[in-house]
Amino acid sequence: MNSRNIPYRITYILALFLMFLAAVFYRQSLLTVLLLLLLILPVLSLAATRFASRRLRISVENPHDELTLPATLRVRVILHNPTPFPLLNCCLRFTARNLYFPPLPTQELLIPAEAGRRMEYLLPFRLDAAGMFSFSLDEICVSDYLHLYSFRLKRDFRFELPILPAPVTLPPLNLTKAMIESEESVPSPDGELTSDIRQLRDYRPGDRIRDIHWKMTARVGDVMVKEYERAKDLYYLLLPETDKRSLQDCIAYFYSLGQWLLKQKENYRVALYHIEDRSFEFLPVSSEDELLICLYRLYLEPVEERSAAYESLLNQKPDIGGVIRIHGAHILS
Repeated sequence: MNSRNIPYRITYILALFLMFLAAVFYRQSLLTVLLLLLLILPVLSLAATRFASRRLRISVENPHDELTLPATLRVRVILHNPTPFPLLNCCLRFTARNLYFPPLPTQELLIPAEAGRRMEYLLPFRLDAAGMFSFSLDEICVSDYLHLYSFRLKRDFRFELPILPAPVTLPPLNLTKAMIESEESVPSPDGELTSDIRQLRDYRPGDRIRDIHWKMTARVGDVMVKEYERAKDLYYLLLPETDKRSLQDCIAYFYSLGQWLLKQKENYRVALYHIEDRSFEFLPVSSEDELLICLYRLYLEPVEERSAAYESLLNQKPDIGGVIRIHGAHILS
């Protein structure tokens, strides 16, 4: 029973009592007929509502695969009542939230389902933050015509929709490349990287200290670096450092940087930090679809008050070097 039905029940019982007193006091046949009608109406109301509600067809449609901020999401709710009895009081109970934020209270929408008709309703949601939008329609309560009883129809319509951040203007970039494993164990399209030295060349920003040829550097007076066979397979490594204070900026700059690298024909990897076990997953990115997959995976990760991703990465791989950190609106390399 819905608590909202209680006032209607009390009112109806009072009406019956007063009608009963009037019928007894005045002894009029019309009042007696009205009293009988008041006794029969609840039975008819409940029976018709029960019959129609059991045959009510409900569906929820999400017309989008993804949205980019700023945006308005319109969720389509479809009610089809094939019976001759209209359902005037259908209360939809649903939740809608961005998974980055705490759950919101259950929302309610009161709509009718007319007899023999298929009706559509649009639920608009103004989206102002990137993340994974979650919608869930859990229950529909259908009250009878007298509001004496509510029939609960359990439903489980759910979907999640990624909300992409708006593009941002990147600052001037001076990025360096990184390698996680040793040269002997890093796979590349041309085979395994080897320790074969192809040439010596002048030092460039981003080169690793361990690749410096110290003897040649001492001999010529300039810093010389060993360039290995297939050294071009070094890659950019992006590390999004999400925390609650700068979450939206971090997402926006990470996504814009990823798009910029793809436009430069650069393949790269994303270090996805798993907070639960302090582990990392290194996801290769060579297309827009793979970048979106990384972004969606990032959306599903919990967010700390202060990100410990970079410290954890250094603890696990102290020789990594060249990590491109995205911390809020700052790109650190």
